[in-house]
Amino acid sequence: MEMRFEYIDDVLVAHLQMFLDRSGAENFKYVLSERMKPGEKIILDLEKLVNIDNYGLDALLAMAQKALENHSVIKLAGVSADMQIVLDITKVYKVFDIYPTIAEAVASCREEQK
Repeated sequence: MEMRFEYIDDVLVAHLQMFLDRSGAENFKYVLSERMKPGEKIILDLEKLVNIDNYGLDALLAMAQKALENHSVIKLAGVSADMQIVLDITKVYKVFDIYPTIAEAVASCREEQK
């Protein structure tokens, strides 16, 4: 699992690449856990994510739990139509706020700070 990070308006954006599956789920959790600071707002950019399996879904849910314990927030952005179907079927969409674009997700973080 390859990720690239950047900050946009004090929001950590993690750009996920291609696959979040068995081979990359543990690495994803480790890397994101290491980057997550208490109270941090995080956006997972799923625009280039083309495949996710049950290990990847479990990793997303584990990170949501860690964020909750850490008083942080994780939001999803750039979810493709195919990926949205997976999130709908598995009901993972109930755990995360999902935005069409990174800009909209960042804007929602700014609104929450007011």
